[in-house]
Amino acid sequence: MITATQDPPAEDRTIEQRRTSVRQVVHSGTEPGEARALHEGVYDGRDLWSRPDGDTPFSYRYRSTGDGRVSLRTSSVSAHHGGVLAPGRQYLLAWSVEGGIVLDPDREDGVTLRPGVPVMCPAGRPFTVAAPPGTVHLVHFDADFVEAVAVVGGTAAPVPLAFPIAVPTARLAPLQRTLRELAAPMLDVDVVDGPRAALDLRLAEAVLEAFRPDPDGGVPDVPVATLERAKAYMYAHFARPLSAAEIAAAAETSVRTLQETFQRQEESTPTTYLRDLRLEKARLALQFADARETTVAAVATSCGFRHMGRFAGAYAARFGEPPGETLRGQRRMIAVAGTPGRTRWSHAG
Repeated sequence: MITATQDPPAEDRTIEQRRTSVRQVVHSGTEPGEARALHEGVYDGRDLWSRPDGDTPFSYRYRSTGDGRVSLRTSSVSAHHGGVLAPGRQYLLAWSVEGGIVLDPDREDGVTLRPGVPVMCPAGRPFTVAAPPGTVHLVHFDADFVEAVAVVGGTAAPVPLAFPIAVPTARLAPLQRTLRELAAPMLDVDVVDGPRAALDLRLAEAVLEAFRPDPDGGVPDVPVATLERAKAYMYAHFARPLSAAEIAAAAETSVRTLQETFQRQEESTPTTYLRDLRLEKARLALQFADARETTVAAVATSCGFRHMGRFAGAYAARFGEPPGETLRGQRRMIAVAGTPGRTRWSHAG
């Protein structure tokens, strides 16, 4: 059973101020089944296993603190463990205290973590983990957030990113300094709103600068379900017109099967899913945009909308405010990103 901790339940640790919600969740226990269920839920895990480390009793502890954009997490397990993880639309930065964790041990490009050295976990596809007993620290980034940060200041549309799993140690030093500096305030649930947004943005920029991702091609390199292939293609190409036939072809299925799959699993249609995706991308773009340098129409067009009236109506219906209000509000994110003396990441390609 889950043991009591000094941390109150997540519901009691939720702090809301204006539009920011920060949540801390702590789980610990001594039952392997509970640990397995936890990781199945957090990472959409499957085929999860654990093996005792000699006579050491089994125990685990998991903590997560953050908002909807960025969360800091720590997972400690006293046994050898592993399985297949599929964290969805997230980018995961990870580093092991003891080292020895292997990502994709059955692939030629598998990576073994060294103690204290951050890596980016594979994104856009399931991946396998084999870990010895120990502790791993992670930063979970909402994919839409990082993709928006990656194109701030440019004209490109935010698309899925292909991060290298490992980079030269010299490139990691600034990121590690940033992690040390930001850890305490990011673990403080009372840091909310503008200050929290500034922390999220600084950490995302540091990861982008260290790992310098390329745009992703949009199709996973391992077999995945039809629905996931279709979603990946839409995320990669939402900025231009997409037909149901093109999406179905990318998902290697028929239009009819694609529509039936979305209806059954998403209670939606491919067209509606694509529209909602574009709206989410437009909202992030408007939050980061400088109202002095861009317009609602420019942002909407960059996110694949061609009819401004329909865009404005759909946006207001979904988010409760017109797009112009979001642009004027800016949530102070662009002010943080544009602070003099800060280095902006940009793709060299």
